[in-house]
Amino acid sequence: MISFYKHNLNKNKNYLKKTLNSSYLTSGPVCQKVEGLLSKRFNKKFSILTNSWTNGLISILLSIKLKPKDEVIIPACTFVACANVVEMVGAKVVLADIDEKTKLLDLKDCLKKITKNTKVIMPVHLYGNLFNTRKLRNKIRKNILIIEDCAHSFCGEYNNKPIGFFSDFAVFSFYATKSITCGEGGAIITNHKKYAEKIRSVSNNGMTKPAFKRFINNKYIPWDVYNYGFKANLSDINASILEDQILNYSKTARIKKKIHKRYKFYLNDIKEISFPEENKNKNRDYYLFPIGVNKKYRDKLIEFLLKKKIFVTVNFKSISELNYYKKKYKISNCLISKEWGDKTLSLPFHIKLTEKEIKEVSKQIKIFFEKKINL
Repeated sequence: MISFYKHNLNKNKNYLKKTLNSSYLTSGPVCQKVEGLLSKRFNKKFSILTNSWTNGLISILLSIKLKPKDEVIIPACTFVACANVVEMVGAKVVLADIDEKTKLLDLKDCLKKITKNTKVIMPVHLYGNLFNTRKLRNKIRKNILIIEDCAHSFCGEYNNKPIGFFSDFAVFSFYATKSITCGEGGAIITNHKKYAEKIRSVSNNGMTKPAFKRFINNKYIPWDVYNYGFKANLSDINASILEDQILNYSKTARIKKKIHKRYKFYLNDIKEISFPEENKNKNRDYYLFPIGVNKKYRDKLIEFLLKKKIFVTVNFKSISELNYYKKKYKISNCLISKEWGDKTLSLPFHIKLTEKEIKEVSKQIKIFFEKKINL
């Protein structure tokens, strides 16, 4: 069996020991320490840990107080959570198509979709391939906020600047299958003090002080609620798992880059498959290994690989083709997103993947197309 994903946590290490010996299990000094690591790594003034990427985005959108007519532009071919968060805060989803080569947000189509009601644009660093946010920033109104979706990326530079540099916010995911994981979790980085304070409050039921900051030097610090919020803060238990992974991520990134290159080496001569083209950037992340095949073969290839105990999945079907969004917005102009959503599948990809397993996956794909099994 070749698993689609395996985490790389050290099973012999007690990540929780210090946390369990402290007085705080929820958002406390461990979270504060990890937030400091993130701020330093990305050279941002503020970082806020959340219990998921999704709730991190909701916290941002609630903090900027979007109205029902306000529009948020996202790429059509990405994870549905990007659209769901906009729906949940009562704003309007606007889908822009993806670039035919990179599968990232198509800048030209995005610019066409901007209206007087556009308040946010959310480019996605899909598969770890970095979208050039600088180009977007230089072509839009200053009052349009940019939120970088970094769920698939934790490293990389474009225009010699780290991810998050040209945006108002960047949001990370520490979900179970991510390169850095604590099971469920996320983080926001920003330089906006006003928004950072609101986000921290919104993500903690609207309270102005988290529990561990209500008692300092034996003094009680009163707290209040100025705006409603919800439960989106991360616990110290989860955060304790993140510290080592953040500090040692360069090693993880190197291994995943090597695995990505080995896949390309073994698959390059199979004419029936294609790969997203990489943008020019420095030290990009490698989160998934997607390939494209003719849509009439895609599902058959998935079934063939599953029978061989090779576990694959689809990342992602175009949001424009999902029933809820298709009915509500009647979208029909995201043709490249639809095409990629119909033909893409993601191969097993994690740092414990062996050379033997990479060769076996590639071999079975080659066998499938050579024999055209049941086609």
